Amino acid sequence: MKPSPAFAVPKHQVFDVLELRKDFPVLLQKAHGKPLIYFDNAATSQKPQAVIHALTEYYSAYNANIHRGVHFLSQKASQAFDDVRGKVAKFIHAATEKEIIFVRGTTEGINLVAATFGRMNVKEGDEIVVSAMEHHSNIVPWQILCEEKKAILKVIPMDDDGVLDINAYASLLNSKTKLVSIVHTSNSLGTINPVKEIINLAHQKGIPVMIDAAQAIVHEPIDVHDLDCDFLAFSGHKMLGPTGIGVLYGKLQHLESMPPYQGGGEMIHSVSFKQTTYNEVPYKFEAGTPNIADVIALGTAIDYLNSLDRHAALNHELGLMEYASLKLSELEGVKLIGTAPEKASVVSFVIIGLNALDVGMYLDTMGVAVRTGHHCTEPVMDRFGIPGTIRASFMFYNTYAEVDVLIAGCEKSYCFIKMKTVTIPEIENEIIGEFELFDEWTEKYEYIIELGQKLPVLDEKYKIEENKIKGCQSSVWLHSEVREGKIYFEADSDSTFVKGEIALLIRVLSGQKPQDILDAQLGFIDAIGFRQHLAMTRANGLASMIKQMKLYALAHQSQQTA
Repeated sequence: MKPSPAFAVPKHQVFDVLELRKDFPVLLQKAHGKPLIYFDNAATSQKPQAVIHALTEYYSAYNANIHRGVHFLSQKASQAFDDVRGKVAKFIHAATEKEIIFVRGTTEGINLVAATFGRMNVKEGDEIVVSAMEHHSNIVPWQILCEEKKAILKVIPMDDDGVLDINAYASLLNSKTKLVSIVHTSNSLGTINPVKEIINLAHQKGIPVMIDAAQAIVHEPIDVHDLDCDFLAFSGHKMLGPTGIGVLYGKLQHLESMPPYQGGGEMIHSVSFKQTTYNEVPYKFEAGTPNIADVIALGTAIDYLNSLDRHAALNHELGLMEYASLKLSELEGVKLIGTAPEKASVVSFVIIGLNALDVGMYLDTMGVAVRTGHHCTEPVMDRFGIPGTIRASFMFYNTYAEVDVLIAGCEKSYCFIKMKTVTIPEIENEIIGEFELFDEWTEKYEYIIELGQKLPVLDEKYKIEENKIKGCQSSVWLHSEVREGKIYFEADSDSTFVKGEIALLIRVLSGQKPQDILDAQLGFIDAIGFRQHLAMTRANGLASMIKQMKLYALAHQSQQTA
């Protein structure tokens, strides 16, 4: 992929990654005694010192509310705030500053459109189109709207590479389609969608289009005039700016026809108990005291981005992505998830037989920060039949040497986690040793409660009657899966103490072979004082959980020998 000529002419012609890294204080520290390697940029980018200074300068030098005061501080703050609207308009090539609405982030921008434009235009039987790779924030607001209006949510399918089926998309568009809301660049796959083509196809049928540009804004040149999108939202914290600030762009004719999103100060022209008249766009959508400091710092982030050679920055990021993809694909057990030909700087992958969370935690011990899980795109994970991925996402301040550490960490984690066999007695001894640190049962009880609070929540789809354990005083659900001959358990309960018991049982039995589970004596239960201190009903419940786990093991063992 080649960078677009839409980038502005840079002020700094030389792209020196090591020199640029000095601008980012976070990158200069260590994690667990190792140099910090930050590959979680798709979740949030790091901030240059200039942005951090902009925040502290506002609060220390001219902190005041804006658009209301005639005094020096208010005037200075108002001017600094208002200047940013113009910077944003220029950054995305909007026709006028009036088309720029300050929101908390992409999520609020999408919700604003759903709650105003959506409610105004969508009726019973109408349709809204999204894609199979959307972030939850571009699914749930439309589901809420569809439920309210009795409308229908249609989904553009994607193939095994993570590429949308444009022909299928075109066939979804009809007279009932009232809006298309599509992600520009997937946060979990890195796929860059052909948004201009998507917009053109919709506009041929008079259908407006909203673009989620949260991931694209810092990696791609965004020109709303060229795209001709009706709405576009992005977040400041993904483009070197602070959290809690973002932008909604909307074509002026849409914004002027839409009702307010919230009521309060600033969004009004006049108020009486008889009638209220609203302010003009964009203020109509910015009720209350705005996020002044973070808007000003967002302007500084834009200045910083404009000072870079963004052609070189984009090429560097793409180089990192391609290098990481190549090296990861050469590792035993690694499977890349999302292999579209047009991708941004995201690499998602799984290591067969290993839990993504385990790998992420192992990498963290090496100072490497990656993201694990479903990345707020559960439908994407369901499409690929996996619970989640390990995601490394790159920014221009990352280096090839850092990627090498990631690759080495993945290779070591495969050898260490997969090849290391920890026996049930060894785990039991570890638990007994932990509980020996406590003198009183009260302390042990509190520790069990703490374990219960940390137990991951079981997916609701597994909280079904067939997974419910009978014989427990509390509600307990147990789910099991077999991977490479070993049984893995997940469970949940409405009792925090029971969840603590479950956490201990899972620690001992999950990831073990069926026969080892069947043979397990679980002597740690008596050793730590469970039977001595538990009431009969609690003890029976614990026995029921153990029995069910062993029944699962027996069933899986029978399947293997059948």
